[in-house]
Amino acid sequence: MNHEKWLITGLSSIVVVIMALIAALTLSLNWSLLAISTTLFVVMHPLIWLAWRCYWFWCQSIMQLTTYTQMLKEGEQNLHLKKSHKDNLLTELQNEVEALALVKSTQNAQSTSLSHLLSGMLDSWSVPVCLFDQQLKLTYRNSAMNEQLQQPMLVGSKATELGFTLENGQLSHPKFADNWQCQSINYLHLSEKHWLFSALDISQLLHKNQSVTQQNLIRVLGHELRNSLTPMSSMTDTLLGSEHLDEQRTRLVLTRIHQRSERLLSFVGQYSKLAQLPPPKIKWFNIHDVLAEATAMIDESNCEIDFKGNEQCFGDVEQITQVMINLLKNSQEACEHTTTKINFKAYYHQQEQVLELTDNGPGFANLSNVLTPFYTTKKHGSGIGLSLCAEIIRNHGGQLTVANQDIQGAKIFMSWPLAETET
Repeated sequence: MNHEKWLITGLSSIVVVIMALIAALTLSLNWSLLAISTTLFVVMHPLIWLAWRCYWFWCQSIMQLTTYTQMLKEGEQNLHLKKSHKDNLLTELQNEVEALALVKSTQNAQSTSLSHLLSGMLDSWSVPVCLFDQQLKLTYRNSAMNEQLQQPMLVGSKATELGFTLENGQLSHPKFADNWQCQSINYLHLSEKHWLFSALDISQLLHKNQSVTQQNLIRVLGHELRNSLTPMSSMTDTLLGSEHLDEQRTRLVLTRIHQRSERLLSFVGQYSKLAQLPPPKIKWFNIHDVLAEATAMIDESNCEIDFKGNEQCFGDVEQITQVMINLLKNSQEACEHTTTKINFKAYYHQQEQVLELTDNGPGFANLSNVLTPFYTTKKHGSGIGLSLCAEIIRNHGGQLTVANQDIQGAKIFMSWPLAETET
């Protein structure tokens, strides 16, 4: 039984009880049946009227509030409650409902305005964007997305029907496979998961970066080729211009040509290493042996190396050897003193392998560009040595940083995890 029927039953029961009490009272007073019937008939009409008024008061007010809240729930905004008498018991409740409706209306208006603003902004945006609900059904797509896919994108269509796939929490589309940077974000809205997919055309950026790389490569290769081929051409012209070929002079020219050829081949080999560095083969090795091998590649007569720390090192022995050779050569070539002094430390810190190198040279002239490929302040440098070292350390999962010492000299700090790098 609903509340309305309970109210009718209760009011009817009150009227019946009052009538029964009046009948019992008149019978105890020995009234005649005619007097009793007349009294009951006269009293019954105002009782029924009062019961009806009570029923109407409660039902009308509650029904009005119920209808008002239902219409608000369905999205109606232009409704208002009929003002009740100030003494009405439900006046405060009506005021609270109206205040709540006003707040909801304001929030809906703000949400609608924001939704229209975002929709307008996204429609005019050149980046393709679309939204999917929890069931991966399309809820929004902008004009750029329509233009790129060139197919009907009806709201409510499934993502799979439009060519999208969801793998490892990321949406993808074959249309945005090449020269596109795609991003999919999932978020909660009204306790439901939604997906935002966007794609950014990076073809121009890739082309620009490729052009810059090519220009740098051409600049550096041109510089190296000129430095090597110009003296070769001059020496051969001198040699060919002689009427008689002197054996000793010919050998000298050929020796110099051989030396410059070897230097050019070495440069090309270094660039190849920088462009295609193999994954490191991690293992424990003796850093003292590596340092000795690297020292043999430089002029040991004017170089003093002081080693301190742990001899056992963790990393790729071949790649770390190349790092040490490049660093020792850089220190010796940059040093302006008669003797190059290099301090080298190897130790472990917080589950990391750490290598430190300091020298007594002039330090770095430009710290912000020292690790930039092809950048060099040396007259005969290629700008690849330190870049290769930094790439090798990054290949180990670590980093290489450079600094100048307070007094004089350069400082190079290298660290990487004491764990096998994932490749």
